[in-house]
Amino acid sequence: HQSLGRLDESEASYRRALEIKPDYAEAHNNLGNAFLSLGRLGESEASCLRALKIKPDFAEAYNNLGNALQGLGRLGEAEASYRRALKIKPDYPEALNNLALLLNAQGKATTALHVIKQSLRIKETAEARNVFVSCVKHIRLKRDDNDIRIDVTRALAEPWCRPDDLARISIDLVRLNPEIEGCIVRAAAAWPLRLSAQDLFGPNGLAMLAADTLLCALLVSAPVCDLDLERFLTMARRAMLQAAAGMTASDAEIGTALSFYSALARQCFINEYVFSYTNDEIREAGNLRDALVAALEAGTQSPSLWPVAVAAYFPLYSLPHAARLLDTEWPADVAAVLAQQVREPTEELQERTRVPRMTDIENAVSLSVQNQYEENPYPRWVKAEPAGNVKDFVGYLCRKFPLSAFRRYGKSGGVDVMIAGCGTGRHSIEVARHFQCAQVLAVDLSISSLSYARRKTRELGLTSIEYAQADLLKLGSLDRSFDVVESVGVLHHLADPWAGWRVLLSLLRPAGFMKLGFYSEVARRHIVKARAFIAGQGYGATADDIRRCRQDLTVSGKCLDFGNVLKSSDFFTISTCRDLLFHVQEHHITLTAIDAFLRDNQLTFLGFEIGDGVLNEYKLRFPDNPAATNLGQWQMFEREMPDTFFGMYQFWIQKAG
Repeated sequence: HQSLGRLDESEASYRRALEIKPDYAEAHNNLGNAFLSLGRLGESEASCLRALKIKPDFAEAYNNLGNALQGLGRLGEAEASYRRALKIKPDYPEALNNLALLLNAQGKATTALHVIKQSLRIKETAEARNVFVSCVKHIRLKRDDNDIRIDVTRALAEPWCRPDDLARISIDLVRLNPEIEGCIVRAAAAWPLRLSAQDLFGPNGLAMLAADTLLCALLVSAPVCDLDLERFLTMARRAMLQAAAGMTASDAEIGTALSFYSALARQCFINEYVFSYTNDEIREAGNLRDALVAALEAGTQSPSLWPVAVAAYFPLYSLPHAARLLDTEWPADVAAVLAQQVREPTEELQERTRVPRMTDIENAVSLSVQNQYEENPYPRWVKAEPAGNVKDFVGYLCRKFPLSAFRRYGKSGGVDVMIAGCGTGRHSIEVARHFQCAQVLAVDLSISSLSYARRKTRELGLTSIEYAQADLLKLGSLDRSFDVVESVGVLHHLADPWAGWRVLLSLLRPAGFMKLGFYSEVARRHIVKARAFIAGQGYGATADDIRRCRQDLTVSGKCLDFGNVLKSSDFFTISTCRDLLFHVQEHHITLTAIDAFLRDNQLTFLGFEIGDGVLNEYKLRFPDNPAATNLGQWQMFEREMPDTFFGMYQFWIQKAG
């Protein structure tokens, strides 16, 4: 019953076992675990203590007790309980995972990483991999660590998480290679002047770049979010172009560098050609493109580096006769570029005709927003989080918000989920993969985004997602209702976010749950400043203007305070930069306004989706609110820590039953 998510029946079964056998330690422990899933932490603690009184060396009961104590906010006792479990059973992966998470939440990332590496060595589970990512993504290394490098490379390639989560640590590790760091430092020092290949790479740089599997894994998995590394890659792209045009580099050097150059071309496609270029450079790239097109028209074989170099400046699907590139046998690295830039876009084009239309789109603001996302589908992601196995949605929320006062009910079987504003499908896919009990309806304004989403969904073999084009404002006419509605980063792009919120509430079943994401007025203050700078300079939202604007912002940012804007991951691709700084419509919301809406509509606030470290700081600041649900106190916390919600307010609510 517990595995199937039927928690009430699970509790009844354990209680029946204990009526028959009151000193059954395992049943007491399992009942404690069921209480934990139901959010009844005091009862969970009591059940685990009963199990330990009967069986003092019961490691599993100490582990579950630690979970209950952690949920109750008694972190010191929780750590002691996990350590007691490990003293009894040193090779206990679950206790190691839980201890690592607890230490990481307390800001002890280095110690937490040591603990989780022990767990991975014992048994490499999905949970251990998730904890490793949570621990490693915020660490700043001062010297290379080959073990971490190997694990991070695997985590990117397989993947263990969203690759974006590991971009920062990956860049740190890459830059700890002295040969590569030398290349990056030379490029940054010379910028905006372009160095020759010889001056840029030095005697060994190109070979080191090609041999660095972590760098190549990063380039093909996620946008590179580091200005110095971007400037180096911009110069490396120019060196590749010159090599392809036969101006520099021997055939042997090109062969050695092909893996790096191919990864660089794929990175350029991922970031939508955000790198700047000189007039001479783009003219040379255009000449090489014309030569490649001529070879395709003539049916002659071109050098392997030609399509790679062209792909670093122009998407290959835009070339006449691009499909002919797929008819030739290429080295594996080149073939991967062609799959990304010819085969997959062709599949998306075919998907456009298959997207059903659920509502008309007539609202003026909706049409403007639709146009933006048709031109720039958001975001261009490569890999989704790995699949989970949550069979009980309410139990998931109980474990996530153990002290929140919301209605806990045991809905058996599947849940119906709506994703309103699904974009390119990362959100809907991760919901469907994580909650295997879910049937998902995902809607968006943009056919381009939905086509991308449908391709990725099919690629992953998912059949539980239905996609449709629709205007959120017209979903009230939909003759359907849902257990869960999620809409993150969407409502603040409507003319009236509150009207859109009310539409979504009309689709939510009684006692249903909703996840929302809004821009924070406090956290967006530097973005407002950057947008004012952009307006003053007269930049438009074209790709060329965005490229030029980014360069001006990085120069002006040395004397004007743009806060975290230039470090935001959204600054590093065309579509996300447009979304960040050039959006046609956006509102900034306050916690006071959210609180008032919740009260007016009898909605229960469960809590924010936010890092454990921030949550721990809040609880230390406001120990009288262990559930962390007081929005007035959160507003005080945000005033003191104004970048807390730089991404968004993301939170869960429940509708009245």
